Amino acid sequence: MQQLEPVYNLRAKINRLQAEYKQARLDLTAAEAELAQEQAAVNAFRMHCRLKLDNLIDILLALRADKQALFTRLQLLQQAQDLGIRFDEDDPFWNLDEDIDSDSLADDADDLLLPTDTPHDKAAEKRLYRELARRFHPDLAETAVEQAYRTSIMSAINSAYQVNDIQALYDLAGELEPGEIAELAGIEVPEVRRLRELILKCHRLRRKAQLQLRTLRRENTARMWLRAQQLDETDADYWSVIKRELEAVITKRELEVVILREQVTVLEAQNEHVDSTIDS
Repeated sequence: MQQLEPVYNLRAKINRLQAEYKQARLDLTAAEAELAQEQAAVNAFRMHCRLKLDNLIDILLALRADKQALFTRLQLLQQAQDLGIRFDEDDPFWNLDEDIDSDSLADDADDLLLPTDTPHDKAAEKRLYRELARRFHPDLAETAVEQAYRTSIMSAINSAYQVNDIQALYDLAGELEPGEIAELAGIEVPEVRRLRELILKCHRLRRKAQLQLRTLRRENTARMWLRAQQLDETDADYWSVIKRELEAVITKRELEVVILREQVTVLEAQNEHVDSTIDS
């Protein structure tokens, strides 16, 4: 009877693992279905944005670029005036972007959501990179084996981030956690190890799908889509609302560009006076 007990316990453990694996597969299927459904909805909404708002968005982006260029030139002219020297855009001395206080450009209008052409952006990639670094950084290792594993994964993360390979970053998000590696190494029964590996694989793929969904929801077009859903629930016409907002921001931005252009013109005239003084 005592010899049968371990076999009975093993069979019960395998049955529990099989049930856990079945549930893990259901959870994975649900997570992947939610991601696919939301990706399809956001991509369709992205196409509608370009059709309905294309002209307004192009105008606003052009004004934003004009404002940035004028603001940069204004700050350079002001720096030249403060130094008592002339500003020459062909002089490499003035090609120092770090001297420009771009934060001064921030205003409420810049918080307006605009659709992006693709579902990925640099901010999303940076957030994903930092999340992976927090999980796999070698400095968090407790053993030499874990440090080697973490170093290998972190190296792959750094390489993918450097070449902007967002899909590779998502794939790396599905790698085993260092603790899971140690757990599998301690399982001696092949059937138990196999089932545990299958369960962990489902967990990894589910983590990957959940991470992709979180990243998608931070992207501008997805945030616009969620807002449209909320407005639809209150019977508000989303496209009319966003058009009015864009038109208001365009009017404000046009005025800002006019003011900046006038300021630049004044300083350019003063800069020419510095030129003539130096030449004489």
